[in-house]
Amino acid sequence: MKIFSNIKLVFLLCLTLCIGVLTSCNDDDDDDITNNGQVSLLSFGPTGAKHGDTISFIGYNLNKVDAIELPNATVTKDQFVSQTSDLIEIIIPTTATAGKVVLKVSGSEDVVSKTVLSFEVPVTIATVTSQAKPGTNITITGNYLNWVEGVMFGTDPDTVTAFVSQTMTELVVTVPMDAKTGTLTLFTGGTEPLAIETENELMVTLPTMSGFAPNPVELGTNLTISGTDLDLVQGVMFKGVTDTVSEFVSKSADQLVVTVPTEAGKGTITLVTYSGVEIESETIMQIAGDLPELAALPYVLFDDARGSGWGNYSWGGAIVWNSTERVRQGTYAAKKTYDGSYDAIRLHSDTGVSTSNYTELTFSVYGDAGTDGKTMNIVINEAYSAPYTFKIVEGEWTTYNMKLSDLGKPASITDIMFQSAGWAGVVHYDHIGLK
Repeated sequence: MKIFSNIKLVFLLCLTLCIGVLTSCNDDDDDDITNNGQVSLLSFGPTGAKHGDTISFIGYNLNKVDAIELPNATVTKDQFVSQTSDLIEIIIPTTATAGKVVLKVSGSEDVVSKTVLSFEVPVTIATVTSQAKPGTNITITGNYLNWVEGVMFGTDPDTVTAFVSQTMTELVVTVPMDAKTGTLTLFTGGTEPLAIETENELMVTLPTMSGFAPNPVELGTNLTISGTDLDLVQGVMFKGVTDTVSEFVSKSADQLVVTVPTEAGKGTITLVTYSGVEIESETIMQIAGDLPELAALPYVLFDDARGSGWGNYSWGGAIVWNSTERVRQGTYAAKKTYDGSYDAIRLHSDTGVSTSNYTELTFSVYGDAGTDGKTMNIVINEAYSAPYTFKIVEGEWTTYNMKLSDLGKPASITDIMFQSAGWAGVVHYDHIGLK
């Protein structure tokens, strides 16, 4: 258990707390108060006393006091450690909490302190629930937990201050929906407020996804996701869709029904919890009516990953070789963001590949918004002066099969690039190879 000192509160030992108005502390005033027989409280202390310690009350006519009431505790006359006309000593009960003190006097008005009595409280934690689901309750046991004013889950700055129940030895609190796995920090009151961090983490339950159906699914229709604790899902992310879908047809702990956006593409789906944790499916969501599978590549330049021996020599805008945004086949595609500088996605091999067993270069291309009809250069073996070209089709996968005889009949290929003709935009590539 880690304890951090947050605030040092310094109390003055002498706190003037009287019935009536004391304008000075001369002997004449003292005689008047004493002769009138009024019970007056001048001060109490020491500052920083703990439960079980002796605390003193100083004043006038204190021999008339029958009991002292502290918040959640009363000490009667027969329990006083000592009592004279100017001093009462008591042992602080373990149940006492911070608040004003009341001196009970028979046949006279109560004497209420004008300041709050507080203590230095050694709050301790014994046990904490080890695992819980957001929205359910956890129990913390220990001592002086009635002095806890707030509980922070992990690093979430929104401290929980409303508890299900709270006693000296037990605190029950509801796990926030946005809580993440992590330690708890308890903030306490008292003359020396503390932040106490638990030694062990609270494991916060996350949803699991066992599958979804139908697959393939038609765009604009419902997809049923099966799993556990799906009521913790705040949204679902689909490939090709910018915004997270947070409106559901239905939602329960074991089933989530969501409408697939019309702009969604093939790929994994991702559940997003209220705490922002993302859970990605292992299965690819296929779209009904998608293009048929392409034949396996005899020689791979890129197919889910770059072919053996082929390095990334791209330049200009960002290149992502394992993008799942737009996938023609398999799990990943290559995503290139062109920046308008005649930049390129470029594959290079020091040893290269002989073309003697192949007749065509094949590749699939998908153009994002604004790329339709743009000219793309194909440069083989750094022959920049004689590039070959093709047109980008926006919003759909297009597969090109180019004869090597039309690409200069290279005997071998060590370098191949797809270079924009000076325009900016996003293009996805998949299934690049020779056949």
